[in-house]
Amino acid sequence: MPVQQWNEETLVVQLSNDPELSDDMAETGDRLNAACCDVVLDLSDLTLLTSSGISKLLRLRKRMIDSRRRLILCSPQDKVWSVFLATGLETIFEFTDTVSEALARLQGGRA
Repeated sequence: MPVQQWNEETLVVQLSNDPELSDDMAETGDRLNAACCDVVLDLSDLTLLTSSGISKLLRLRKRMIDSRRRLILCSPQDKVWSVFLATGLETIFEFTDTVSEALARLQGGRA
């Protein structure tokens, strides 16, 4: 899973196809400990999301809110999107179709 420091205030994380998000969330957490940033999670390679993965996303969301930073999820595949819809979580996470849209939204939010 590549983690890219897009700029001083933004991490872009390309999630691997691990439904529990184990290594991805651990590495993202490590990077956030080093710097307080907004996070863009690219879900395009994720084909399945388990309850454990959802739990990790919710913990990351809380951490972002507590540090007054933004978390944007982008490019979910249909199966993954259906999990968000079935659980009602599409209303509490911020989504975009692409990483570029997420970065533009973050940039626009700082202006």
